Amino acid sequence: MLSGELDISTATSLELELQAAEMRCPPVLVLDLGQLRFMGVSGLRSILNAARRARREGRYFVVTNPLPHIVRLFELTAIDQSLELQRGALQLVDAATPA
Repeated sequence: MLSGELDISTATSLELELQAAEMRCPPVLVLDLGQLRFMGVSGLRSILNAARRARREGRYFVVTNPLPHIVRLFELTAIDQSLELQRGALQLVDAATPA
């Protein structure tokens, strides 16, 4: 879960964390933005790059729980069209569990 601010001074740390997670080859990578107060263009770029890598590698990348002003930023930049954005916490369903 990201918290605080994601800008030019913190985007590199996010990139490194995402790349470390990608090295484990998970089928799904979830980025929870529920505690993120601010995101600048460097943060947008980091998230978009991670989404592109996931698509290229056949991985599902989802951004969850963004605050309304972060959703608006994704919409204004049309990045919401390039990644899976879930407004709220991710609900994982076990396929073996009957509904």
